[in-house]
Amino acid sequence: MSNKIKYFITIIITLFSTSIWADVYLTPWVGYTGGGKVIAQNEMIYDLEGSASYAITGEIDLQDGRIGLFYSNQGTNVDDINLESNIHYLQFQSSLYYPTEEVSFYLGIGLGASYIDADWVDDELGFSASIFGGFEYRFHDNLALNTQLRWLGTVVDNDTSGICNLSASESDNCIIKFKTDWMNQFSANLGLTWNF
Repeated sequence: MSNKIKYFITIIITLFSTSIWADVYLTPWVGYTGGGKVIAQNEMIYDLEGSASYAITGEIDLQDGRIGLFYSNQGTNVDDINLESNIHYLQFQSSLYYPTEEVSFYLGIGLGASYIDADWVDDELGFSASIFGGFEYRFHDNLALNTQLRWLGTVVDNDTSGICNLSASESDNCIIKFKTDWMNQFSANLGLTWNF
């Protein structure tokens, strides 16, 4: 075997040895997500209803924190208008942990994409970002109770519009679109972290 191949194999093993032996953290989440606004042609502003959301995070250790993937799903409606929306987030995230014996505090950021599944949206895929923080209480060697607050932002196309139905006190039909190019949402989550 040539020296170049041995050198290359040594570099590969060194690069991946940390991730091979790192703990893996898997956290299913249940939470509540609110935020997001749309505007009708009559300048009336409607909120996306806050609702239950579900997420899962997979992470590994990296120095004083963790890196991994975050996926979230929220089914919601537009207030006073019979329009359903389903919002998905998929992000690469990184966080720093500040541990004590049983409780750790953490802060992190995420970058990725969002997908809005709704009949009234044309451009459904957009860039997304998040900032999050929380507490993790370890009650067993491999299990921890996790709480988290997260801001989720996503780029949306406010030139896209759709047809909606208003209540009986207003006109029968309307045209709606996102209020701005950037939609903000906030979520509060409770999870159970399993590491192996």
